[in-house]
Amino acid sequence: MTVMTGDESRWSVGYGTFVVKAWHCTMYRSACDWRSETMLVNNGGRIMDWIQNRSELEAHGPSATITISKNPEATLTMKSRSLGEVRWKRFVSNNVVTRGQMRPSWSTAWVSVRSCGSGDGPGSYGYVSEKCAYAGAA
Repeated sequence: MTVMTGDESRWSVGYGTFVVKAWHCTMYRSACDWRSETMLVNNGGRIMDWIQNRSELEAHGPSATITISKNPEATLTMKSRSLGEVRWKRFVSNNVVTRGQMRPSWSTAWVSVRSCGSGDGPGSYGYVSEKCAYAGAA
């Protein structure tokens, strides 16, 4: 069983509450589970035209590197040897959940997950700008 730690951000939009969550494992030996979510709740049955999650997964420390796995629907772009970005955009949906494992190098002091969500609401409700939640050492 993996123990996870995380954070979430919530804000009201004209048709519900937008929620972004970030989690990662609290302790690891060679791999650390991670999870990010973006969702619309309390929406009165309305469906988003599209909803997106963009997650930055990072290994911190001297000469730290990281290998990242993710669910098949998402895309992974390595920004550097210690920072990867996982992105998934879904159409006609109210949630995006991405998850996988981080495998940091031995020189890693800690890992972090920054989960950011955005979307476009139905009809005249409009665009929901990106908001983020962060799980990791400050």
